[in-house]
Amino acid sequence: MANETPTPAATLAAATQESALPLRRITLLGTMHGPTSARALVHVDGGKVTRIETGDTLDRATVAAIGEGVVILSRGGRTEALRLPLA
Repeated sequence: MANETPTPAATLAAATQESALPLRRITLLGTMHGPTSARALVHVDGGKVTRIETGDTLDRATVAAIGEGVVILSRGGRTEALRLPLA
């Protein structure tokens, strides 16, 4: 059975309201992980919500890892972390 990271209520509310999240910034909405795989939902440029997993490309970066409430991106030899927005 997969585990899901609880998404803060403020993030859930913002994800369903038009213009509540920045259109030009990637925002982590939630993570789901099980014994063999992990996935995440992100709000991407243009207002779309998409599902990603390790190895996918996101904004010219590679999804290096997905953990509980965090996505690690690798870009040009550097890493950056996407975290769930705080309530």
